[in-house]
Amino acid sequence: MREECPHRLAAVLATLLILCSSASAATPIPAQKPVATDRIALNASWARVLDKSVPLVRRQQELSKIEQEAQTGDQHDLYVLGSLYHMGQLASGSLVQQDLVKASLYLGNAATRGSVLAMAKMAEIKLATRQYREAMNWAQIYGHYALLLPKGDRPHDGYAAELVQRILDRLGKSAMPEVMRDVNSFIASHDADIRAGTDSNFTGEVLHPVPKAKPFIAPNGRITPYAGFADYLLAFNADGSVADAWLLDAVPDADLGLTLRKYAREMRAPPAHAGVGKALRYAWMPVIYDDGRYRARPMH
Repeated sequence: MREECPHRLAAVLATLLILCSSASAATPIPAQKPVATDRIALNASWARVLDKSVPLVRRQQELSKIEQEAQTGDQHDLYVLGSLYHMGQLASGSLVQQDLVKASLYLGNAATRGSVLAMAKMAEIKLATRQYREAMNWAQIYGHYALLLPKGDRPHDGYAAELVQRILDRLGKSAMPEVMRDVNSFIASHDADIRAGTDSNFTGEVLHPVPKAKPFIAPNGRITPYAGFADYLLAFNADGSVADAWLLDAVPDADLGLTLRKYAREMRAPPAHAGVGKALRYAWMPVIYDDGRYRARPMH
């Protein structure tokens, strides 16, 4: 297992955030007044897209509908779509090939609407395509807004520090003053929308999966990837156990998603209320990996 000192990584992040702050603007999806979204129905639609037991034609229709509705600018729709196009065929039950142009479009717009994890993925995409300055811009934007999240929702510092360091190894410190100017300009332009999106609420039942008592440790002898995170869509039985876990995306390495999937499958949700029946319930959930620890960030 790769071992890092969390205090050292946090210090790297703090230093670089002081030094710096060009997120090239994604092709904008027209902003509209935020509307309440039926999150239960949307997650169920995503389940039909990813479930291979559903007829292919219906799955394709559901995906097309989601893409059309994403034009309203809902950050969750944009984030999940961007994640799917980023992962491509490596996602569970994916109907699409990897398309980093579409991934950047959706994730960039999700980021400007308050999706902090989308900011991190934009940095990963720019790093993978050797656009190192833009990668650092997005990494610094991610670091800025991640630190503003409530403590319970804040990603661990280790991933942010490793992300910044991976980019810095390619970019060099001499570019940091220009990065600072670009990031400050981006924040000035988008801060109000980002904060409004981060604070937005959705209607419907909110599932709060909880982890088992002890953290999952990767099997002995298996080399774990860099610190990162993976996104899953979980299907819960009426008793709260996981019926299925679809991997949507993982950064910085797709293998991380496979490693964390076992952990995701061990999550539990509260039992369904009496009278609901045996219908499956769904929740989107990122799992954060950092310095040998696992943490779930429950989402609805």
